[in-house]
Amino acid sequence: MISYEPPSSTAPMFSPLPPPVPWPAPVRASDADRERTVALLHDHCMAGRLTLQELEARCEEAWRAQFIDGLWGAMRELPVPMPQPGPVRQDGAGAASASLALGVVGTCVLLFSFGLLFVLSLPATVGAWVAGRSARRHGSASGPYRGLALAGEVLGVVGTILGCLALTGCALIVSSF
Repeated sequence: MISYEPPSSTAPMFSPLPPPVPWPAPVRASDADRERTVALLHDHCMAGRLTLQELEARCEEAWRAQFIDGLWGAMRELPVPMPQPGPVRQDGAGAASASLALGVVGTCVLLFSFGLLFVLSLPATVGAWVAGRSARRHGSASGPYRGLALAGEVLGVVGTILGCLALTGCALIVSSF
C-alpha cells in the first residue's frame, strides 16, 4: 500500500509563480524627450482632448520629469502615435548588381545564339540599361557599386543595339520572301 507523507518543513516548497523579476533601471529623460512630449500634449490640446488647464498642468509635469516614466505619466489617458520609420538607406548594391547581371545574361544569350534569341535578350538588356541608368542617376549606387551600375548600363546599351540589329536583320529576311 502507498502511503502519503506531508513534506517536511526543511524540504523546498514548490511555488507555482516564478520568482519576481527586478524592474530595469529607470532611464533619464533628455531635453529632446521633454520637448517631444510637450509638442504631443499641444497637439492633443488642439484636437480637443485636453483643456488649457490640463495642458498647462501636464506640460509642467513633463518639464519636471527626470525619467521617461514621468513623461509617460504626462501622456496618461492620451493616444500616442506610432513612430514613423525613418528613410530606408539604399546602398545601390541591388540595382547595380541586377544591372550587371541582366546585361551579362542578355548579351551572352544574344551573342551565343548568333542573334536568333533576340526576343529573349532584348528585355534583359533593356532592363540592364534602365537599372544601371537609374542607379547612377539617383545616386543610390556609390563607391564600388557605381562601377557595377556603369558596366551594367554599357552592357545594356550594347546588347540593346545588337538586339535591334538582329531584329532588323530578321525583319529584312522575312520581308524579302
